[in-house]
Amino acid sequence: MRPATARTVNHLKLGDALLEVTDPPIRALFIAANNPAVTNPDTAKMRAGLARADLFTVVHDPFMTATARYADIVLPATTYLETEDFYRSYGTYYMQYGHRVVEPVGQAWSNIRLTQTLAGRLGLTDAVFRMTQPEILAEMFRGAGIAADPAVLLDGAPVSIGTRSGQTFRTPSGKLEFYSQTLAGQGLPALPDWQPDPAEGSAYPLRLLTTPGYFQSHTAFSGVAFLRAREGVPCAVLHPADAEARGLTEGQVVRLRNDKGQVSLRLRVLDEVQPGVVLVPGQRPDEEAEAGTVNMLCDDRYTDMGAGATYQSTWLEVSAA
Repeated sequence: MRPATARTVNHLKLGDALLEVTDPPIRALFIAANNPAVTNPDTAKMRAGLARADLFTVVHDPFMTATARYADIVLPATTYLETEDFYRSYGTYYMQYGHRVVEPVGQAWSNIRLTQTLAGRLGLTDAVFRMTQPEILAEMFRGAGIAADPAVLLDGAPVSIGTRSGQTFRTPSGKLEFYSQTLAGQGLPALPDWQPDPAEGSAYPLRLLTTPGYFQSHTAFSGVAFLRAREGVPCAVLHPADAEARGLTEGQVVRLRNDKGQVSLRLRVLDEVQPGVVLVPGQRPDEEAEAGTVNMLCDDRYTDMGAGATYQSTWLEVSAA
């Protein structure tokens, strides 16, 4: 028997949920295509939750990530070269089917194979768990309002998922709303409004800005030595004025610290960042940095609307390590 309803946990609060939820506690965790031991805010809390002796954790990943080291079972996952999928690039309105170019290596399984096999073991009878990937592709386009022949898609033909008609706004009025009665009803500002960062003006004068790296846009790339070398050592970037005020020089090891903890990185001094900002490019695991990973310094509080993460509302100080 499956429960009529299931609990939901906001991803950024996963560490908190693993440590604090007790009715009932979370006893098992399955993680795929994710590395929360590095990417979640308040990383120390996240890792404390993963380290619970009574938590059974399974990780499905191509690499032995920081998260996979906490797992009871690590299942090898295929890479994109070993997987069939339907892809959309960032910022484009076209999608295209990509065939795998090599057979899966060793015991690596794709997400769909693992999901369907696990569903069968659990006795789930939904049709999607028995469909082939071409059948799933056809089902995905059913009723989508997009003219696309799945057979043609399997040949690699691109399909536009954009619309040539005017944009439809999913607001109560059907229009672009400058004044939102929906937000007003939630006790939020009905008009776009700037609010000061509640953490600004604290004991820590520098604001953290985290961005994708040039060759390490997410932690999966850390498993590729060639890309690690191209990205270079994990670093923190300060404006020359901020570096000079702290007696810091290019290339030295510096400590980034606040009430959450501290991490150590190599310093770059560049005028590409604004004064008052410390830039840390890329999400890099501990073993690449001098010590720690930058999300250890980030709080897991929510944004004022949307229950999102507040990575960029992190304040800290930088000093010589």
